[in-house]
Amino acid sequence: MTLRPLPRSRLGNLVPSLVQSQALVALVAATGDLRWAAEAAWDVARAAAQDGRRVALVDLWVEEPLLHAVKGLTPTNGIVDAFEYGVSLTKAAHEVDGVFFIAAGSSTAAPEFLLAHPRWKKLQAGFRAEGALLLVFLSAGALARLSAVPDGVIALAPEGLDLLSPAARGIVAAQEDGASLLGVVRERWTPSPMHAPADVAAPGPAPSPVLAPGRRRRRAGLAALGIAAGAMGGLAWLATARESFWATVREPPAAAAAPADRADTLPWTIQLAAYGTLDKALAQADQLAGEHVPAVVTPVALEGSGTVWYRVLAGAYPSRERAATERDRLWDDGVAPRGQGDLLRAPYTFALAGDAELERVRRQGIPAVRAPRGDRLMVGAFETPEQAAFTHDLLTRAGIAAPLVPRRETTP
Repeated sequence: MTLRPLPRSRLGNLVPSLVQSQALVALVAATGDLRWAAEAAWDVARAAAQDGRRVALVDLWVEEPLLHAVKGLTPTNGIVDAFEYGVSLTKAAHEVDGVFFIAAGSSTAAPEFLLAHPRWKKLQAGFRAEGALLLVFLSAGALARLSAVPDGVIALAPEGLDLLSPAARGIVAAQEDGASLLGVVRERWTPSPMHAPADVAAPGPAPSPVLAPGRRRRRAGLAALGIAAGAMGGLAWLATARESFWATVREPPAAAAAPADRADTLPWTIQLAAYGTLDKALAQADQLAGEHVPAVVTPVALEGSGTVWYRVLAGAYPSRERAATERDRLWDDGVAPRGQGDLLRAPYTFALAGDAELERVRRQGIPAVRAPRGDRLMVGAFETPEQAAFTHDLLTRAGIAAPLVPRRETTP
């Protein structure tokens, strides 16, 4: 396999033709020098946009976002906020050096949800329909979990890519899934001897690239990016297009918004963890209950993958502000590590019949917990009725009648 070298000094000449037919390209950091990789990602984005093409650059290194830092920008709403909190992408995106930049945004306790979200496929289709380019900056591990297969992959490695490295194995996996390997961005044409595998051919005309994903980070509220050019008042080039990305980024109409909360409803909660097994999630929920912190376990099925994650959600609160205050208390009391816990609006739950027995229901694979007040059982806290469909199917197969109801001050 030949990996085409892309020296940083030549990106302006090389990149536009490489990505001309691509809609989604993964920029994979294949080096321990992540700051260098972040700077190289910006170089690629600017090169792709130099001829007037519409280019968006998204920071998917959510565990340790760097793209905003290398430009001296203040953290702001980003991709996590768009996917998990409903912030419009037109508000999360800002023009920087001719590129529409979307930062990582808030921290997320479950980056796997962000990466596996089916929305990536819609974004890819939308960018393709508009002739635009979406660049995602991520690790090789994150690339494997991205729900959309990139059209192309570019590795970012200052001394070239060792074909025996884990990142190189990820490249091969991405190629097997259908991605084109476009090349390796590095500091010079010829890598240092220790980084030059014998089977890597000299620079040639045939393209070929790299892979990647992974990451995390904290929400910075609504602070604006410190950009001299100022934020665009929305992405002017976002045209409407049926199932395309442009349709998905518009603010939902008022009729589609969640119903107004009643004074006694408690829609907000704190996500403390997400586990791949039900037993671990229930164990943490029971531990929290023992510390007088009501908790529920919410199964969330990742679309098209057959994978189920179990979210552990603590508490039920009338407002986001109240949830944030209670999260601070959990930190101060040592119930949760400081910095852990994302605030979610999850206003729905399943209410089981009053005679349901907790252990019997759990043996049927249903993550039931006892309601904080009363003797009834409840299952999960869901952001939308659609998200609750998987759990509804579990209940139905188990022969358990449980309506989906709003979370309230008193047991429904």
